[in-house]
Amino acid sequence: MKCILYKPACGWIFILICSSSHLFCQDTTLLKEVDVTAQKTELSTTGKKIIKLDTTVKQQFIFNSVGDALSLNSSVFIKNYGPGSLASTSLRGGNASQTAVIWNGFNIQNTMLGQADLSLLPSVLFENISVEYGGSSSLWGTGAVAGSIHLDNSPRFNKGFTSKVNVSGGSFGLFNTSTNLEFSKAKFFSSTKAYLQNSVNNYKYKDTTDKEQPIRNLTQSTYSFKGVMQELKIFLTSKQLLSVNAWYNYGQRQIPSFNTKRSVPPTQKDENLKTTINWNYLGKKYNGTIKGAFFNDVIIYNDDLLSINSKGTVRNLIFENENIFDWHKNNKLNFGLNVTSGTASSNNYSGTKNLNKAAFLAGNRFSFADKKLALYPVTRIEYFSVGKIQFTGNISLEYKPFKNITAKINSARVYRQPTFNELYWQPGGNPNLLPEQGYTCEGDLSYNKQINNLWVSVSGSLFNRVIDNWILWLPGTGSSPTPVNIQQVWSRGTETVWKINYQKNKFRILTNVFTAYTLSTVNSSSQESGNTIDRQLIYTPRYSVNGNITFGYANYSLTYYHQYIGYRFTASDNSQWLSPYHYSSLRFNMRANIGSDTDMILYAACNNLFNTNYSIVAGRFMPLRNFEIGISLINNKQNKKTKT
Repeated sequence: MKCILYKPACGWIFILICSSSHLFCQDTTLLKEVDVTAQKTELSTTGKKIIKLDTTVKQQFIFNSVGDALSLNSSVFIKNYGPGSLASTSLRGGNASQTAVIWNGFNIQNTMLGQADLSLLPSVLFENISVEYGGSSSLWGTGAVAGSIHLDNSPRFNKGFTSKVNVSGGSFGLFNTSTNLEFSKAKFFSSTKAYLQNSVNNYKYKDTTDKEQPIRNLTQSTYSFKGVMQELKIFLTSKQLLSVNAWYNYGQRQIPSFNTKRSVPPTQKDENLKTTINWNYLGKKYNGTIKGAFFNDVIIYNDDLLSINSKGTVRNLIFENENIFDWHKNNKLNFGLNVTSGTASSNNYSGTKNLNKAAFLAGNRFSFADKKLALYPVTRIEYFSVGKIQFTGNISLEYKPFKNITAKINSARVYRQPTFNELYWQPGGNPNLLPEQGYTCEGDLSYNKQINNLWVSVSGSLFNRVIDNWILWLPGTGSSPTPVNIQQVWSRGTETVWKINYQKNKFRILTNVFTAYTLSTVNSSSQESGNTIDRQLIYTPRYSVNGNITFGYANYSLTYYHQYIGYRFTASDNSQWLSPYHYSSLRFNMRANIGSDTDMILYAACNNLFNTNYSIVAGRFMPLRNFEIGISLINNKQNKKTKT
């Protein structure tokens, strides 16, 4: 990537450090603790089912990707092509393009592909990882059809200097290291995170189709990911906060073919630069935000055997304004504007392509019955430079009739705009595509109860969604794949979450179980051939269960994870499928104080505990039993408190 791409981020960081240097030489002033929250995200959770990864889970998956963490700790099905390979989502019967990935309020889906690769998102970068179930196109725009994954960074003001170093190693030549350096005073916060992951990835797998030599070694499948994230936050005044984030990621990997006769594997390089700048006004009755972002994503794919050398670059410039106005003690009004300009170039496009959009949203959160009942209607109108204007909306209801019971209902009109590749890829792109659009509704009922040392939480959900103009790539002229609006898809199902925690003195037991039953079938299709009506979508398991149990004593914890994934069809007429599988993992953590300011955390894991032979994607064999071990060192030097 040319050096000019780094100048905006480096310039912002340099200017802010210089202009705020007086903050470092001042004595620490004792100010009231300020909790900076994204209120738009808070409003979006009204009437929605939310799964948030707790601190124990985040520590146990600190060396893994966001996809790995969500796979075992939620009902989101992660379509994983193997270690270091593409990891995408299937949430409530939707595809990867129908789940928005939100980083600090910005949708970071690659607008060429329409999805985010979760294997490129290290969980160590984010303080908060959560899943918002249900459609939210009115708030997050295109792609928020089945749900949204939220990745947030949370500043900790006035905590002094904190350094964290994580190092781990494992089977197949795995090496993983990351660091986080934080410095903060009452009005200033800086965080620098860097990470590196390498793996030879030469694992053993079992090919059941080969009766003579079923156990094989995977070769030519190495991968390496590295990057850095910088955050700066400055209180310009007691009510004004300026934030700058810059995140650079570089990844390169060989794409294993599992074909022993192939001498040179395909390779892929990913280079991503994401920079954002936010100005927040934090008033008593009014909170306002003006923010901008520049995203640059590059994918380079090479396959010498097929003579493919493809480079795709997409740049997005985003401006957004958000306003939250507490105009009455029981009413909270929000409205905002989003303008996005996207530019993409590729070997497979006829020149540079542009996609622009402008959106306006408005909503109001009403509270009734002494705040036991909340109603949140919101609407959005969006102009898209290719296609017609989209009008969408949500209406959410949340009711707490009793202290321990909460009922949630959400109904929404949702949509997904076509991507650059779907519109302009040559040969095969279709500039006449219509957006996928439809309706969704879901409900959730939860019960939470604290009984002495026992805490119980049980919830059940129902969802129903119908999407028209579903886009599929089909053989076109000259057998080149072409995307067409061909189907109506009906997704419906149930989910449950069971949590039981018991703690007495230093001893604790924590149990979590997530279940999902999903039917996602084709209601109608304009395809002339193919028996697809009433058939389950490919790679959408009907049944899935994730469970874990943690035994802890003082600073020691041992967690057993177990996952069941049911049949996944690999043909649209359901004539071919992958068998169900069970997957288990055992993870151990120990925390110890090794100095007045330093803590040490030891980590060990055994993955695929029972040596299960399984595939998540057809033709992509997963590794057998493997191990990881790691250590984290955390040092904190608190600010000296002086009187104001």
